[in-house]
Amino acid sequence: MDTLSFRWSAKYGHFLRAEANVNALSYPTPPRTAVLGMLAAILGLEKDALATDLAGIRVAVSGAVPARFWHRVKLRKDPPTPLPWEVKRSQRGAENPAPEKAALINQEWLLKPNFLVHVAWPEQPARLAELAERIENRRWHFSPCMGLSELLCDVEFVARQVASPLPTGRHIVQGLCMADDVRLLTADNLGIHLLRLPHSVSANRVFRHVPYYLEHRGQPFPVETAAAWRVGEWTGLFS
Repeated sequence: MDTLSFRWSAKYGHFLRAEANVNALSYPTPPRTAVLGMLAAILGLEKDALATDLAGIRVAVSGAVPARFWHRVKLRKDPPTPLPWEVKRSQRGAENPAPEKAALINQEWLLKPNFLVHVAWPEQPARLAELAERIENRRWHFSPCMGLSELLCDVEFVARQVASPLPTGRHIVQGLCMADDVRLLTADNLGIHLLRLPHSVSANRVFRHVPYYLEHRGQPFPVETAAAWRVGEWTGLFS
């Protein structure tokens, strides 16, 4: 299986949790849907492409959980004043006659997130080649971000490689692993978290969440599985 590997990093990141309320908590690592959204920006696809054009992309994410901090932002809900149909030289800017007061909300941001991402697109090899060419030459339609559009990021091409399936058995894996695809084995001095992340989204914007295992320092951990792959020196699972 042909794969594309790239490094996804930024100064700040934020991936809003589905259960977040007035305090906007963030997932500690990018969900599969966030990766697809970033790839859609690079390819210039619409937001709904996650449920259609990009649904067949297989994603693997690895990296340490970043440090987190709270950031207060102003959120305005009133729309901007509409532009007039006719623009005149003497025309002055107009203000919203009844502006809504901006609300202050707390957002949990990730500090210096840095992830290694492998993607495969078995059904669309030509589109995978286009994606690889755009990332390698930094030629994207829309500026990629780390969750929020205000948090610009860097997407660095790493390699085009072939992923090889591994036989069923015990493997030392890295990154996110879907809990239903592995049996976790005991290991000393490891901090393995179980968390639910968005995996896919329907055309009606209904998200499907699945449980994942993640070692919080990005360390390899042992599992028993029939779904492991090897890409270069990396061993893990796609989702």
